[in-house]
Amino acid sequence: MNEGRYGRFGALIGVAYVSSTHCRFLIYSTKNAEVLAYHELKLRQIVHNAGWLEYDPAEIWKHMQECIETAYKNLVILEISPHDIIAVGIANQRGTTVLWNKRTGQALHNAIGWSDCRSTALLKSLLHNVKRNVNYLRYRSGLPLSSCFSALKIKWLLENVPAVGKAIEEDQCLFGTLDSWLIWNLTGGVDVGVHSTDVTNAHYTSLMNVATQQWDNKLCKFFKLPMGILPRIRSNSEIFGYIVQGALMGVPIAGVMGEHPAALLGQLCVKAGQNVCTLDDSCFVLLNTAQQRVESENGLITGIAHKLGPTADTHFTLEGAISNAGSTVNWLRQGLRINTEINSNDNVVESLNTFLGESSMISSSCSSSMLNAECGLAAKRSEITFVPAFHGLYAPYWRYDARGIILGLTSQTTAENITQAAYEATGFQIYEVLQAFKRDTPNWDPSCMQPVLTFGGEYAEDIHLVQFVADIIGWMLERPQTTSPAGLGAMIAAGITMRVVSLPYATRMYAPPTDVFSPTTTQNRRELLYRRWDYAVKKCLNWNNYETYDSDVELFAQRERDPNLPIRRSIPGSVFLTTSFALLLLASFLKNNRLA
Repeated sequence: MNEGRYGRFGALIGVAYVSSTHCRFLIYSTKNAEVLAYHELKLRQIVHNAGWLEYDPAEIWKHMQECIETAYKNLVILEISPHDIIAVGIANQRGTTVLWNKRTGQALHNAIGWSDCRSTALLKSLLHNVKRNVNYLRYRSGLPLSSCFSALKIKWLLENVPAVGKAIEEDQCLFGTLDSWLIWNLTGGVDVGVHSTDVTNAHYTSLMNVATQQWDNKLCKFFKLPMGILPRIRSNSEIFGYIVQGALMGVPIAGVMGEHPAALLGQLCVKAGQNVCTLDDSCFVLLNTAQQRVESENGLITGIAHKLGPTADTHFTLEGAISNAGSTVNWLRQGLRINTEINSNDNVVESLNTFLGESSMISSSCSSSMLNAECGLAAKRSEITFVPAFHGLYAPYWRYDARGIILGLTSQTTAENITQAAYEATGFQIYEVLQAFKRDTPNWDPSCMQPVLTFGGEYAEDIHLVQFVADIIGWMLERPQTTSPAGLGAMIAAGITMRVVSLPYATRMYAPPTDVFSPTTTQNRRELLYRRWDYAVKKCLNWNNYETYDSDVELFAQRERDPNLPIRRSIPGSVFLTTSFALLLLASFLKNNRLA
């Protein structure tokens, strides 16, 4: 795909990537997707109240400028021509909301993070108006009503920040997610800045019609938001504008994607039925549904995978958003000062057999005596169940009023037991999303839905956590050794615009070596553990309801003694009466017709 006029690495593409924790700029070779140079800076997370999360937009812009300049210099140090950089792509965390004054270029308030829940009161009011129907707008937006999407964040800013209302009255207010903020600044800002976004980021505002991929007037009226502040929606692969200053002056911005759809593309999951899981502080599980737009009936998001060109077909996803994954472990470490290290060493590949029953075989590269000596309590699973619903549960429940819960504490409970329960919680939540995928696609060819999950993200580097997830969901996990899958996805989008990359070329040339994790548990064991989790979630959803406490405890005890109780209880009474009557007739017949 690369022409001879470029250096030994072919055409190069830079990617500006803003995640929930870092600003990065990566420079890729389009020849083999190698990262030739990069620089990253950690983002400061601003937390004023529990559940609030903000970022300083000016800091994000300053950090990105520094990352671009430093990565550019690193490329020169490596004696690679920076003139081979033909385009820039952008990948960013979706849902994070910025409002700024187009006359001054200054943000009107800190950017509100996607997981920020300050707009819960507004959500509660809206749900009351629509009779608590969380799916009231799903047919238009593909999304449930939730505080994690941009619409309610804009509404909160409009109602609580006077400068926002004033700027809107004066027609000086612009809205954007982080991609729009970067595009506007890179292309000139106040003077000639381009105000645009892409379909994957626009979708996460809850203001875009998922069918037309344009702003929807009825959605804007529902939230009472002006359409004039919204950026232009464009595809993922086209020229958004040109950088007007700095080392990359004159280079086009040729591809923009939200972080998790970009990771789906960067992990080369381009066929229908392929799954990808990105595990960072939060967790997102996406199923590629190709050109089929599946209306979820099981609590999933109908999302956009990509639209690789203005006239290209749109590809869709089913998506499960999990608010607390890696952040749960961080909370244990920083909030409770718990040591979250699992007790094992590099020679032990027992892969957290805390899920195994007593009669199960332990998959290990060490002897049983070594396992007992090195793993200690890790070889014995405690009965702790931890649901980390700190500020509600997202997919597939979408309950803002749920709260976290820990069940099963005893005087023998250790920090390691709590950590294991936190790891389990991530696995269980992923499992629930995967089961929802199956229920939403009942007529799909089973060969398209292989029990394989592609894994990535910051916490995917933790082999203990990855193995825990494999054991819980009972699927094989593949962890490609890809540096920043989201960055690679944005690079592919930009490369398609510049005609130096195609999807067939990317899937053939960019596929990296892959680590594989296989489940080490039996199905019966997984089902037993999931029943306990399911019970804990039900208590989590009704944590302030004490009326059914005694009956719940008794029912749970019965289920522990009799695993088949739910099956027997599900037999309809009519079946019982019919079979009883049939047995009476049979007994009467045999009595009157005795065998000789």
